[in-house]
Amino acid sequence: MSKDLFWKLAGDAKLELGKRSLLMGILNVTPDSFSDGGKHLNLEAALARGEQMLEEGADIIDIGGESTRPGFEPVSADVEIERVVPVVRELRARRPNCILSVDTCKPEVAAASLEAGANIVNDVNGFLSETELATVSASFGSGVVLMRNGRLGEGAEPILDRIRASWERSLELAFDAGLKEAAIVLDPGIGFGTTRQEDLEILRGLDLLRSFGFPLLLGASRKRITAQPTGLPLELRLEPTLASSVAGVAAGIEIYRVHDVAAHVRALGLADLIYRGGDLDE
Repeated sequence: MSKDLFWKLAGDAKLELGKRSLLMGILNVTPDSFSDGGKHLNLEAALARGEQMLEEGADIIDIGGESTRPGFEPVSADVEIERVVPVVRELRARRPNCILSVDTCKPEVAAASLEAGANIVNDVNGFLSETELATVSASFGSGVVLMRNGRLGEGAEPILDRIRASWERSLELAFDAGLKEAAIVLDPGIGFGTTRQEDLEILRGLDLLRSFGFPLLLGASRKRITAQPTGLPLELRLEPTLASSVAGVAAGIEIYRVHDVAAHVRALGLADLIYRGGDLDE
C-alpha cells in the first residue's frame, strides 16, 4: 500500500492510508448492541464517550443507532435518526475537525447524518439491501465502508471466494451511483453469517483479501472469534482482540473498528513499527 494514498470523505476531509494503522472507535447509541448496549443512550454519555475515544487516539468515531447483533430487533429510520443525528451534530460542534462515521443501512439515516456533519457511511450490507444508500453517499461525496454480510444469503463456496463475490456486487452498485475508488473501503464481515472456523480463515487470509486492491477495515473487536479457543466472556476479550488486530497489521490492513481505543494505540504503535517500517528516536 502506497504511503501517499488517501481516503476521500465528505466535507473535503481525507485520511492518509498505509502510513500507520487507523482506529475507528465504536460508539453504539443503542439499548441492545452485543457488547455495550445501553451504555451510551443518553446524549451526554454518548458525547463523553466519543470525546474520550478521540482523546485516546481514535481517528474516526463510528456512531450506530441500530444493533446488528445476531437476532437484533430492527428499528425505524425515525428512531435511528433520533438516536444518531444529535450525537453527530454535537460532536461536530465540539470537535470541528474530527472524522465521524454513521453505521447504518438506511438511506434516510445516512442523509440526515451527512447533513449533520458525518463524513463516512458504514454499511454492513454493502449497498446490497438498500441500493439508494449508494446514491445518497455519492451525492454527499461521502467516504464509504462496504461490508460483506453473509446473513444476506450466500453460496457454498469457500469463505474468501464469497467475500470477493460480495465485494464485486457492492462495488458495481457504488460505481453505478458515481462513487469514486478513493471513497471506498471494504470490510470482510467477520462474525456476519460465518462460522468460527470461517472467521479464522478470514484472519488467516487477510493478505489474500488485500490483493483485491482496495483498503480494508477489520472489525473483529470482542466478537465470537476473539473468545477462542477457550470460550472467553466479553470482559476478557481485549487481548485476543489485540492479537487479531496485530495479525491485521502484519497483513497490511489499514483500519480497525474497535471498542478499546487506548489499548490499540499502544499495541498497534509497536506493530506498525515492526510491520510498516519506521525508525525510533534514540
